[in-house]
Amino acid sequence: MGKHTRVYQHTGAALLRAAAAPLTALPSSWPDPHDTDAVSDWLRDVCRQRVFADAIRQASGDLAARLNDIVSGRPVHPRQIRRAYLATVSYVLRATGRPTPFGLFAGVAAAGIDRQPHVRWGDAHRAVIRADTEWLDDVCTRLESIPELLDRLSVILNSLAMPRGDRLHVQHGGPRGASVRRSRVVRLIEKHTTRPVRVTTLLAELDRVFPEADPTRARALIASLMAQKFLLTNLRAPMTETDPLGHLAGELKAIDADSVPSAAGILDGLLAVQEAFREHNTAPARDQHIAREAAVRNCRNVSAAARSPIAADLVLDADVRIPRSVVGQMERAADALLRLTRQPAGQGVWRDYHAAFWERYGTGTLVPVKDVIDPVAGLGYPAGYPGSRRLAARPVVSERDGRLLAVAWEAATAGSREIVLTEELVDRIAGAPAVSDAAPSSVEMCARVHARDLQALQDGHFTVTVTPARSAGTLTSRFTPVATGSGLEEVYRQVPPTIEGALTAQLSFPGLYAHIENVARIPAYLPRAISLGEHRPAGEKVEVIDVDDLAVTATANRLYLVSRSRRRVIDPQVFHAMALEKQPPLLARFLAHLTRAFGPAWTGFDWGPQAERLPFLPRVRYDKTILSPARWYLSADSLPPAKEDSGQWMDALTSWRKMWQCQGPVELRDDDRALRLMLDVPAHAAILREHLDRNGQAVLTETPPEDGFGWIGGRVHEVAVPMTSTRPPSPNPLTGRLPVQRNSTLGPLPAAPAAPWVNVQLYAHPDLHDELIAQDVATFAPRLQDHPDWWFIRYRTPHGADHIRLRVRAASAGQRSAHTEAIGTWAATLHNRGMISDLAFTTYTPEIGRYGSGRTLARAEAVFVADSYLAATALAGTTAPGAHGHALTAVGMVDIACGLLGDDEGLRRLAKRPVSAAAGRAATNQAIDLIRAGNPAARGWSAALADAWHHRGEALARYRELLEDGMDVDTVLESLLHMHHNRMRGVNRDDEKTCRRIARQTAIACLAWPEAHQ
Repeated sequence: MGKHTRVYQHTGAALLRAAAAPLTALPSSWPDPHDTDAVSDWLRDVCRQRVFADAIRQASGDLAARLNDIVSGRPVHPRQIRRAYLATVSYVLRATGRPTPFGLFAGVAAAGIDRQPHVRWGDAHRAVIRADTEWLDDVCTRLESIPELLDRLSVILNSLAMPRGDRLHVQHGGPRGASVRRSRVVRLIEKHTTRPVRVTTLLAELDRVFPEADPTRARALIASLMAQKFLLTNLRAPMTETDPLGHLAGELKAIDADSVPSAAGILDGLLAVQEAFREHNTAPARDQHIAREAAVRNCRNVSAAARSPIAADLVLDADVRIPRSVVGQMERAADALLRLTRQPAGQGVWRDYHAAFWERYGTGTLVPVKDVIDPVAGLGYPAGYPGSRRLAARPVVSERDGRLLAVAWEAATAGSREIVLTEELVDRIAGAPAVSDAAPSSVEMCARVHARDLQALQDGHFTVTVTPARSAGTLTSRFTPVATGSGLEEVYRQVPPTIEGALTAQLSFPGLYAHIENVARIPAYLPRAISLGEHRPAGEKVEVIDVDDLAVTATANRLYLVSRSRRRVIDPQVFHAMALEKQPPLLARFLAHLTRAFGPAWTGFDWGPQAERLPFLPRVRYDKTILSPARWYLSADSLPPAKEDSGQWMDALTSWRKMWQCQGPVELRDDDRALRLMLDVPAHAAILREHLDRNGQAVLTETPPEDGFGWIGGRVHEVAVPMTSTRPPSPNPLTGRLPVQRNSTLGPLPAAPAAPWVNVQLYAHPDLHDELIAQDVATFAPRLQDHPDWWFIRYRTPHGADHIRLRVRAASAGQRSAHTEAIGTWAATLHNRGMISDLAFTTYTPEIGRYGSGRTLARAEAVFVADSYLAATALAGTTAPGAHGHALTAVGMVDIACGLLGDDEGLRRLAKRPVSAAAGRAATNQAIDLIRAGNPAARGWSAALADAWHHRGEALARYRELLEDGMDVDTVLESLLHMHHNRMRGVNRDDEKTCRRIARQTAIACLAWPEAHQ
């Protein structure tokens, strides 16, 4: 099973995440939800257990208050008792069955990787509390609204603010965000807040420029811009500051907020909260619950916002080491998941976006990020982003999906509830065993380890259930301040870049909603940060990469993020678990995805879209690793309606479970959340019923019984392990200095006075292109007024119709008008003849990244003109009888290489590039003979073609004289060869490879007999 080279290796660091209580702590009985007396007694028993009571009190003050009423015997309506019971059941199940850290329900500890397993589990778990970010956001908002404090604050323009026409937009508090009219005053504020500035200084500048304006209105405008997050104040800590409360208190002290009466009380309250947090975090574990209640009271003295004013991390009193054999299984599982990905070539929406970028901006240019995402002048965001005008293709069933379902069907017909993957079966499903070099440079794997006891684990009698996470740090990084000694910080600092020579930079940004920051506020692990929507403190050690310095560039295969000032590729790193699809600002999501979207997608095991609603899917195991547990899909329609008697509903559920063999404990999945249930228990079934009533469907997965966690004392857990790629980074695309291309410099619109070319798209079936070029374009263009230069390319888009793009030079407005009218008349004739279906006049955007700019571009366009005339002449049948199209195109490629670089260098460049394509011997021999014939006349060509050949050679020589310093000659040559094939043969990659193969063989022959090339 080891023929594949391992792609991922562990870093030596690991984090244990485990439920606060073992499965043995579960209540021995679960009363029927409708038995009010039994439920009340049960709730009293649960509330006596501190592990549950403290966790519930910290998570939900309202539920804690309701439980206090019930256990104290106060009158409570039976319906409210039932609701409190089911909520408490959920929390108890959460505290015993879900290892994801949350408050006091689950915690973390540094884990070790060793030769032998080891477990020590104590009971002195410690909570570390901090201010809840929603509570803190309310405090900051109140402080920012105090007029007397406003003048003392420092503000900066939100880097997420985007001008769009006459309005300024910012995304905050949801996808839509806010907008404001860009009046003269707002524009002046924009100009003077690109860097932090005191509000007093800003007000003085406004008063200087607009002396007649009312100062109170100016102050009100600034306050309004702050409230809508167009302006950010120094009170709000950047996301790499792990003590935002300390930051706030420090900033308030620095501006003497205690001298402002309405702010002094808040500052005093914050200082009291700080002290309460310190007392709690240093108190003995057994006394922390008392200190925690005091901290909550202090918080509530300042603000009543948020469900709970404190956030807590539970540090487990545990020393756990897992054997290397377990980590080895995780490494192999990571490789298998990558090979089995549904998107081996990257995400389809990003492939479409890359094509759109190439179409608009070309390759080899640097386009500022804000220009790219501009929804009007640029491309906007990719399909699937809120507000994107691009349509995402519907999910399709791939060949890989079909092969996987066939394997599942084979297992079902054999009566097996498990698919056991071998190397051969993985290759059969994936369709190709190779893994792309563009695989993510780091990933994270989470594993639940199942073994009866430590000896069984040591002896290799174990299984692991794995869950992948986006990248190193996703599940682990926010716990480095509390899980000391893990070594994780160094792992993040050493994360390798995806691209050779790229700079890794930590992406730092707030969430769209304040509460999200509880899971996304992490230390600065890297020396560089891309800061979005933040007010960074002066003098910090982190080197901040401004969003206005970032640009996007394209190669033939993908997009890259580049720092314009540094001339380096940037590889953004997201080290936290914020859900990138819905929780961050769109720009942060865009930057995080851009660098990873073009390699194989790293996800959990995916059955494909056609399997989503199948009632049962079998377990998928690879060696000792469960890549996907058995899964059941239950529709609410499969059971009686919610209004039916609970007994009848329970009987129907029992019948369904028997039919689909859904026995034992299961996990109810809800997005990334899971709740361990025993469905024969009415209280657990009631939770499932509520879920079905709310969502209409439920996904259940198998989970081991209690003894499956015996090695760790019956504790549901997972071990998170960061991994890095063993493969070298991908080649760097930056070759020389790339020109900057903006939306405003793309090229004049078709009717603009400065437009040097009339650019028309002739929509025609590709089978008619040769005739259209040879018989119509070649004869029409020379008849235009003053015989202008012209050139063409054939074009095909993923979702559009094939067409020919014809460019005709217009030296003046009058000539442009005349050309446009003549083209319209001519196109009408073509349409009547059935040669074209439509035409469109569009903007011509020169590809300055490929060919240069200014005079250099003009020389390149002269080559296009010459090559177009040559191709049209050749397509008109002016070559020798029997000339093979492949041979003629290959000879043209050889001539272009030699014309651009000189004979010897041109031949060497062609010869040194292997081409994986077959080429007919007859065509190859013919191409060699044509080159050896030398003089075009000796080749049997017409005088017109010989003349065209000569003129292209002259154009190439003139272009060569002006090739700019820093331009990549290889890129220029590749582009010219590609476009020559386009003009001669059309859009066909396989055909182009064949011609390139013949050209290479011809070049090799010429180098062997130098006298053959003249």
